[in-house]
Amino acid sequence: MEHLNNTTLLIGIKDKHITLTKAIQHDTHIEVIATLDYNPPKCKHCRGKQIKYDFQKPSKIPFIEIGGFPSLIRLKKRWFQCKSCRKVTVSETTLVKKNCQISEMVRQKITQLLLSREALTHIASKLAISTSTVYRKLKQYHFQEDYANLPEVLSWDEFSYQKGKLAFIAQDFNTKKIITILDNRRQTTIRNHFFKYSKEARNKVKVVTVDMSGSYIPLIKILFPKAKIVLDRFHIVQHMSRALKYYSKYL
Repeated sequence: MEHLNNTTLLIGIKDKHITLTKAIQHDTHIEVIATLDYNPPKCKHCRGKQIKYDFQKPSKIPFIEIGGFPSLIRLKKRWFQCKSCRKVTVSETTLVKKNCQISEMVRQKITQLLLSREALTHIASKLAISTSTVYRKLKQYHFQEDYANLPEVLSWDEFSYQKGKLAFIAQDFNTKKIITILDNRRQTTIRNHFFKYSKEARNKVKVVTVDMSGSYIPLIKILFPKAKIVLDRFHIVQHMSRALKYYSKYL
């Protein structure tokens, strides 16, 4: 690994209280070591005088790409202690919200990519964050479902939004417009949702793309009797990549 010349402005950090102490180029990502420090304000609890009190254990904060590499910031925040009530507080920054581990710049990038109709899994991969983080951001938006119309080519997929839990998403395959997101992938939930559409609307669906598991195929035949079922090329490539990685161990 090599050390990089660095500056907060170069990578887009506007908080003047953050100082970069080191930037390390790894094979897969860039790691930025930084500290947050400033003169202590008055105590939030009693308005007493505070003093500086050591640093917090470094927080790992996902950040936007630097030089084409995924990046993260290991930020040490200054602790403050009140001389009157003895309570301890931690310094705050515009880089990341209080009690949050995702930088504001990454949150803004998620919004930008969602508006560009990027797939949730692609956004998560591009920003080196979990799909559940993208999903939580998406849930902040409200979109009105049109039960009178469905696209000719429909894409069905699932993604992890909590540990051990999968959600269901349906999109217009061509435009990437989200048709619906359901909190689970149970077939009864999916069936009940799509039965809200008229038979005429469902008959207009010509193609449904799915992953390689095949679990949705019987349900698709019921809901969209005139549609062809096609395996999504993304899942085919993903499956082949996993297979090649597995067999490469024995070569």
